[in-house]
Amino acid sequence: MEFQKTYNPKQFEEEIYKYWEDTNKFKPKPGKTKKTFYIPIPPPNVTGNLHLGHAMTVSLEDIMTRYHRMAWYETLWVPGTDHAGISTQSVVEKKLAKCGIKRTDLGREKFLEEVWKWKNEYETNILGQIKKMWSSCDWTKTRFTLDKWLNEIVEYAFCDLYKKWLLYKWEYMVNYSPALETVLSDEEVEYKEEEAFLYYITYFVSGSDKELVVATTRPETMLADQAIAVHPKDKRFKKLIWRKVILPIVNKEIPIIWDEAVEMNFGTGALKVTPAHDPVDFEIAKRHWLRLDYQVIDKTGKMSKEAWIFAWQDVLTARENVVELLRSKWNLVKSEPYKHKVWYCERSKCRVETIVSIQWFINATEMAKKVIVGYKNKEFEIMPKRFEKVFEDWIYNLHDWCISRQLWWGHQIPAYYEKWTDKLLEVTTDEKSVFSKYGEENVYRDSDVLDTWFSSAMWPFSVLDWNPEKPWELYKKFYPAQVLETGHDIIFFWVIRMLLMGYEYTGQTPFKTIYLHGLIRDEVGRKMSKSLGNWIDPLDVIKEYSADSLRMTVVIGNTPWNDLKFSMKNVEWNNIFLNKLWNIARFVSVNVGEINKSYDDLQKDILKNYDKLLVHEKRILSKLRFLNDKMTKWMKEYNFSETGFDLIEFTKDEFADFYIEEYKLTKDESKFGQDVISFVLMTILKLWHPYVPYITEKIYQSIQDKEDLIDSAWPEIKISQNEKIEKDFEGLYDAIRVIRNIRTEKIIKPSELVDIYIIGPKARLDSLRENEIILKWLAKIDKLELNSKLTWIKTELMSFVVTWNLEIYIDTKNNDNLEHEIERLKWEISDKKEYIKIIDKKLLNDSFIRNAPADLVRKEQDKKAQAIEQLEKLKEKLININN
Repeated sequence: MEFQKTYNPKQFEEEIYKYWEDTNKFKPKPGKTKKTFYIPIPPPNVTGNLHLGHAMTVSLEDIMTRYHRMAWYETLWVPGTDHAGISTQSVVEKKLAKCGIKRTDLGREKFLEEVWKWKNEYETNILGQIKKMWSSCDWTKTRFTLDKWLNEIVEYAFCDLYKKWLLYKWEYMVNYSPALETVLSDEEVEYKEEEAFLYYITYFVSGSDKELVVATTRPETMLADQAIAVHPKDKRFKKLIWRKVILPIVNKEIPIIWDEAVEMNFGTGALKVTPAHDPVDFEIAKRHWLRLDYQVIDKTGKMSKEAWIFAWQDVLTARENVVELLRSKWNLVKSEPYKHKVWYCERSKCRVETIVSIQWFINATEMAKKVIVGYKNKEFEIMPKRFEKVFEDWIYNLHDWCISRQLWWGHQIPAYYEKWTDKLLEVTTDEKSVFSKYGEENVYRDSDVLDTWFSSAMWPFSVLDWNPEKPWELYKKFYPAQVLETGHDIIFFWVIRMLLMGYEYTGQTPFKTIYLHGLIRDEVGRKMSKSLGNWIDPLDVIKEYSADSLRMTVVIGNTPWNDLKFSMKNVEWNNIFLNKLWNIARFVSVNVGEINKSYDDLQKDILKNYDKLLVHEKRILSKLRFLNDKMTKWMKEYNFSETGFDLIEFTKDEFADFYIEEYKLTKDESKFGQDVISFVLMTILKLWHPYVPYITEKIYQSIQDKEDLIDSAWPEIKISQNEKIEKDFEGLYDAIRVIRNIRTEKIIKPSELVDIYIIGPKARLDSLRENEIILKWLAKIDKLELNSKLTWIKTELMSFVVTWNLEIYIDTKNNDNLEHEIERLKWEISDKKEYIKIIDKKLLNDSFIRNAPADLVRKEQDKKAQAIEQLEKLKEKLININN
């Protein structure tokens, strides 16, 4: 295949993906290891287009999948989408509202037809976007949470939990969105700090001249007060407990009770108990057998008919009117500014009301017991470990899970009631038998749907065609998943609920590792959103640069599992690197031609003729072995960012900047140079493939025709690492680097040669003499002198650097500027001092000295001694120049 001169991803990315898809490259194939690797994609909502967070998710999961495919695991990555009840219904309602249509105008059946149209359009878009983001999912197994089969499994689980007494219907205080007209979970609510007023209201004690002052931010709810509560240890109110007060405006008696939930330091220490409008009050009222359901604010967010003269007013108007009436009756003591947190609906942004309502709940506390046992037995691990504390805080303090939602879009609850009495008749998946038994005209089905997270909680096993009676082949082969990769912000939303359902229905963890990635933020650390104007469409980035460069940007360059500050500059930089990789491969192609040997045959021939290789060829193979071992280890440990950094450094520095230049110099005298450079390039492409699949596949197909890279094996290098050769070359390469740096600082042209004088120990100089031709070629040296001590050469005006016990003097001839050299030396001295401080900090750390291996401590001590010696030489050179 002809190797194109320039890197132009637009010419081949889509073509390669189509080729992979058409030839079934993403389907599971039995691997040589006989092991399986399964990962379920976190299904994106069918509410719109994907964002950079999805790009990170897809990139990380594809890296995991491609690595395991190359490591000969039978690999399955299941794609799919989530129906996202509240979110999807909300966007469709907004769309209809633009045409002046409400869902109630259409009725349930017609409205659901509109939602299905939306779903079909946006699901197609979303799956297409995931494909453009390089994902090697098995598209033949695409799932949707409302698929007929998945819906049947969800309904089965609901009925089964009901039979096990793990699911029940009960009156409870819940969050309610007046805009969406549905119950919300605590996780679907966001808190905003707002300026308000704290009102101090007098309640007169019955049958006495005493009074009790209560502080509240919501005086309009006092119309539904059922008691005044004080703390049992608060001496101020000890004599008032069990007496009664007159509820202002309403003029009825309510009791004074004691409860430990009261905060003595808030307000006056006395709390008005309004069970229907505050969760804390609700819990207090339950403990004291107070009425729970007396509401003065209805589901629309307005005052109800029980609010007396304030009925049907909006809450803020009613508040003002109540305050005025209290003032006129001398019940208002004072009001003062107060900051407090207010609950808002995450989707509609309306203020959330807390109401007492009859809803369906799961006994999450009971179900969590199996998860806790599994966690203690280390049946699954959480990465990074710092999130174990977050997980424990949730799993050990779970509340019962409200799973019913007053929506039309979603899994409709399979519960049936008698029309005339609303009596619950049956909870069953067999609707026909209910109609046959009671008569269809006498029965109605629960109109509520299940919380979206109920079906998502079953995702890891339901997408494998799990069957409660006889699990199918896919489930038996691949379950549980090796890893669940998702954002750390939904550890409770999704992760814990999957564990609850997984242990309940499969008897084991749904995944062995929970990999929690960070969030993507803008360059200054802000969350990305369209309202802030910092939202970036990943497809726009792909269009301007490439899928591979975006992929590198969202995976490499960040501390693992932390939030990532996204910058288009990094995308551009990565695109430049990929262009360099392309040029590296093209250089090899031009010099070697088509590689006729297979990868394994290349390694066999290199091993057979190892003793005949040139020393720099042995060195690059040794470094390649080290890199391959490290990458294999870190791939297994899901450490992708640091691994990627190492791979960039090797490709740019070790291979391009040094080895390829050495190859140019020695290719005529080397007998196996072509085999070595071909083997190293093919290995690099294999190591890079999980990260940047498009460019690596294109290059691989351009340099050989024996196999596709996606089908090839992960490298297993049998060539031993030679640490002695590596160490000998470190001094050589360090010398080349510092000379190149000086050339750059002095703005010396690449074609202009310089004279170099190097002073150092005999062993170091002997190593340089062995590789003198490489040193002179790569550092662009004319005259080179190597001595164990300083000769008669006048060095005061030369540039001076110290590295690896070598004192290097660079005669830059007419490019010298004494003041510049003094400033450069001062900077070198300052930098060296900082370096010594860093080592000192480590060596003065008792924990490091106590826990680190002895050879590592010794290495740090040697580094410090060498740095001190270099510092003294730099100081000496500065003194000589100044003199």
